Order: sequence, then C-alpha cells, then structure tokens
Amino acid sequence: MDNPSVPPQKKGLGALAWLGIGCGALIVIIVLGVVGASVIFGPKLKQFAEDAQKNPTRTVATTMVNVSMGQFVMVAEDDVNKRYTVKEKTSGKLTTIYWDEKTKAPVTIEGDFSAIPASASPQGELVPK
Repeated sequence: MDNPSVPPQKKGLGALAWLGIGCGALIVIIVLGVVGASVIFGPKLKQFAEDAQKNPTRTVATTMVNVSMGQFVMVAEDDVNKRYTVKEKTSGKLTTIYWDEKTKAPVTIEGDFSAIPASASPQGELVPK
C-alpha cells in the first residue's frame, strides 16, 4: 500500500531560485553593457562636450548634419561669427543656426545668413549677406 501522506521529493531549483538567477544575470549584462559603452563612446562624448563648450553653434549644426543620415548637408560655415547654414537635400530648404548675443545661445531660423536679424549681431551691427 502506498503512503499518501508523504509528498514526492522535489528535484531541481525552485521558482525563486530561478528568478534570482535571472535577475542576477540581467544585472551582470547591464553592468557589462555600461562598461563597454563607456569604453567605446567615452572619448567621443568627451570630445563632443569640449566642442560644445568651444562653439555650441557649430556643435548644433554638425550634429544636425551627422544625425540626419544624409538628409542634411552643410552649405555655409562662418566660424568667426558663429553661424552655419545647412540644406535639406530633398526639399532644398535652408536652415541657419547662429549665435545670439542677447540670449547667449544658438538660434535656428529658416533661410540663409541674410535671414539673421540685425539685433542678433554683437552691438546690433548689420550682418553682411
């Protein structure tokens, strides 16, 4: 006769053990990913931050061109006056990014350098076309 009061012996790990192993493995993968990304992208991010400090207007324009996957191309650059014009390849639309002395920040407008308002120039001088 069988003894029904004694449950059969469990084999293997329980559900909580498997959950713990899964979470631990996920944490290890995330840590390795962060370390790998910092090794690969760390120098590029450092250079990007340095460039953004030196000339934030140029950084905005070059980022716009680089992230567009070929949709935008730089057509005019003026490092001295911190103004840059990019062109959308499909429509031909021009966008200018310039440094606004009043706000001390880059500003984006439609058009070429001639679209920059005179009030945005240092001492309110006219921007040459």
